[in-house]
Amino acid sequence: MEQPVPLSVGGVGGVGGVGGVGVGFRPELAADLLAAPSAVDFVEVVAEACFASPAARREASAIARIWPVVPHGVKLSLGSAEGVDLDRARRLGALCRELGAPVVSEHVAFVRGGGREIGHLTALPYTLEAARVVARNVAAARRALPDIPLLLENAARTLRFPDDALDEGSFYAEVVARTGCDLLLDVGNVYANAVNAGVDPGALARSYPLERVAMIHVAGGAREHGFYFDTHAHPVPEPVFALLAAVLAATGPVPILLERDGDFPPFAALAAELAAARALARSAPPRRAPPPPRAAPPPSPTGDPPAGAAALAAVQARVAALLTAPREPSPADVRPFAADEVARSRAILQRKRVDDALPLLPRLAAHRDAAARLGARCVEASPRAPRLAAVADALRIAAAAAADERLAAEALVDRLLLRARFAGPAADGSVRPRLLPFIRRERLPGGRVIWAIKGMGSSADVRLVEPRR
Repeated sequence: MEQPVPLSVGGVGGVGGVGGVGVGFRPELAADLLAAPSAVDFVEVVAEACFASPAARREASAIARIWPVVPHGVKLSLGSAEGVDLDRARRLGALCRELGAPVVSEHVAFVRGGGREIGHLTALPYTLEAARVVARNVAAARRALPDIPLLLENAARTLRFPDDALDEGSFYAEVVARTGCDLLLDVGNVYANAVNAGVDPGALARSYPLERVAMIHVAGGAREHGFYFDTHAHPVPEPVFALLAAVLAATGPVPILLERDGDFPPFAALAAELAAARALARSAPPRRAPPPPRAAPPPSPTGDPPAGAAALAAVQARVAALLTAPREPSPADVRPFAADEVARSRAILQRKRVDDALPLLPRLAAHRDAAARLGARCVEASPRAPRLAAVADALRIAAAAAADERLAAEALVDRLLLRARFAGPAADGSVRPRLLPFIRRERLPGGRVIWAIKGMGSSADVRLVEPRR
């Protein structure tokens, strides 16, 4: 295994040629962004959305002709002690090359353990063992990625591990030292972790290795039952902008990306937030050259797993089981974790399942409130599928909505399109991409008939045909 090579921040206010302010590209923002392309200097796309949807991938390729596009991974699971999924890493690398990406980012988190998909980014224990695991997985993943900077993002924390040995900032200092990667600092996550831990957000931010911050995420959030969630569905609050200003005073101008994933306001409101972030970056002091990186311990010459990986794998498997079990575990079952933190994390995962499924049902999602309520009931009553869980959940929701006369027409068309692209569900609830051609019809309320036609291959286009009556 090669020694990690530090990736320096590229240029003043940029990394890999990316600078200024950007936004996460979402279909709801497409028209406004294309009408005012100068509102942003770059955009970010969720890599897994491109893997799941050929249309989203084509859209990402198209917008790469207008702005630099940063692929942002959410399922690589760089913190999994069982190792990184190399097939996912290869797919991420292929997407980066296809988009001509100047930089790529992923999270310091795990999303699977003990063979179970958690379905959401789960923060790691703050230990040297966890930092070693991240370093091993980053080294493996980078072999599949093009020679561009890989930025690592800090995670929001809803579940504390009883064996934490480092404070939050020191843990991320270990991660950047051992991986050679710079940080994508999510200021919203820093703020959330600080507020929920009862500490000063500025002090927590200063504990991070700010000289290794190459990009920043900022997003809105909200308090629910005394807990602050980084929701990506609310305006950025003033305290988060204040924390952003404090961080920029230490880092100098670096690229800033605004994340907004739901409850989209008129574009003028987002444009105002982008302008505020741009003004803060422009007023930041010049970026100083980072100090020489601390030498990382050499990796094992035998390629053996890092010390403590087996114990961490066992802990992650238990956490995955607690968070995905169909029934709420008892307080005795969750020890030594806090019962309220496990319950909160499970509730977040249930909400996340609905949030992941509804974009796959675009017609049904137009009835947002009704679809969300129906989706919550569906996922609560069914265990998470081990593979392509969002597709499996979307099929469940569509089946339930087809029995509701108010939603039936939209649900039947959405379900037909999903069936054209995916086969299943299997006995364990999972689905798989449909490789063979598909042709099938659906009779809608009122007697209309819709046909879906797909050619050979999982990425073949699906056409809807409605015969003339």
